Amino acid sequence: MTGTEPRVLIIDDDYYAREAMQALVARDSRTRMWGTAGGVDEAITLLDSTRGPCPDIIVLDIRLGEEEFGGIIGLPRLKDACPTCRILVSSISREEETVRVALLAGADGYVWKNESTDGIAEAIVRVHEGRLVVSASVAEKLLSAVTDLGTYAAEVLPDRQEYKDLTEATRKTVYLYCYCGMSAKEIADELQLSVNTVNSRIKNAYAVLGAGSRRDAFQRLVERTES
Repeated sequence: MTGTEPRVLIIDDDYYAREAMQALVARDSRTRMWGTAGGVDEAITLLDSTRGPCPDIIVLDIRLGEEEFGGIIGLPRLKDACPTCRILVSSISREEETVRVALLAGADGYVWKNESTDGIAEAIVRVHEGRLVVSASVAEKLLSAVTDLGTYAAEVLPDRQEYKDLTEATRKTVYLYCYCGMSAKEIADELQLSVNTVNSRIKNAYAVLGAGSRRDAFQRLVERTES
């Protein structure tokens, strides 16, 4: 390890799920463990008592205790306890409503618990880089129609009048940017375009959506799939 790997705090009230997630994070060279907790209160106690570096990423189970969205209910408290932490929600659910609740509550990403080792670690790394990340398998559940684009889905938005100025090419680009958390360079490589072209498409999508940031654009896309 180089010392720059994101430090990870795992919050999950299921002991076996917590241990499994810890093992995935610990054995990947791109990530390192900071600690584990069985709930939000325990996590906040850990955060308040630490004298060393805080975690960079919190992997938060969406369901804690008897509350269906117990993790999400505690998300603002975690943000207050560790303002610099980015929060990646994990869940066994890929239902649209669950994903929307998490992301609109301010989560920095949403990953399916059954992702492979590479999938979990990749999500953590991307969130640490400041990207808004959703597992491809989860993102596809948000869309009404998808077609293959390698490992990603090509269709981004429902066919709505307010998005008539978004071309199919722009829809593909904004999907990879907002839903999959890819950088402009990665999208350029994927679609065999110039970085300038990718940035131009993203700028156009922001204008059409009335968005000022990737998170804002993502939330507007998620809201549109709900209506």
